[in-house]
Amino acid sequence: MEQMNRTHFQNMMAKLENFREEEIQVLQEYLEPVFEVREKILSSFSEEKASSRFSVGEISDELMYVNLLEDLLQTDERISECRMDFDACDIILYHKQPEHSYDSMKTTEQKYEGVAAMNLFYRELGDAMFYYNPDEPNKGCVVIEKIISLSDEDFWFFGENIKQEASFITDNEELQYFDQQMTLHCLFIQKEDAEFGVLISHDQKSGEVYSGYLPNLDQFQEIGCEISEKEDCMEPQM
Repeated sequence: MEQMNRTHFQNMMAKLENFREEEIQVLQEYLEPVFEVREKILSSFSEEKASSRFSVGEISDELMYVNLLEDLLQTDERISECRMDFDACDIILYHKQPEHSYDSMKTTEQKYEGVAAMNLFYRELGDAMFYYNPDEPNKGCVVIEKIISLSDEDFWFFGENIKQEASFITDNEELQYFDQQMTLHCLFIQKEDAEFGVLISHDQKSGEVYSGYLPNLDQFQEIGCEISEKEDCMEPQM
């Protein structure tokens, strides 16, 4: 990878050698606003946060500038995804592995099975809760391999960025997968002393993170219990 980057850089420099001074000046003036915003963002970046929001000012009016800024920021290994909030003229950075200790974690080993709407799109728990539809027809079979209960503070920190590589996610990689029947095996992350939570499955084979909000586990049954009526299962929606 390092050799490839060096080759790309050398090729770019070779091309710039053929530019006239006036052309280089035009290129610099075009790129400077993006570089300035990038430097401002990275100089204020804190790995102790789950996500960060930064104003990008006037460049938000230029989609080409925004796309370039997002591509530049996502080369930073600390950032897993960028999302532009055009209404607020802000860019949101989702941190790959925040420096946060989930010390108050409690686990329950009992397994549950049921059906739930899972998808790849949600980054924040608030979005999953807002779009939750109990009558969603496209539900897939899921097995909850482990329940992880977090303190109020830890739960909402995780909720800011549910795709982060939190320790309780990476330490349970073997429990998150699709089986041969396309049942999705996952973790259920909930707030301590609350019934609601979020299903998470970081499928190691595809690298995708599936998630889905649940208000409670009333529609799930413990593994081993006889299920009288089992809904038809569908593969989680992409």
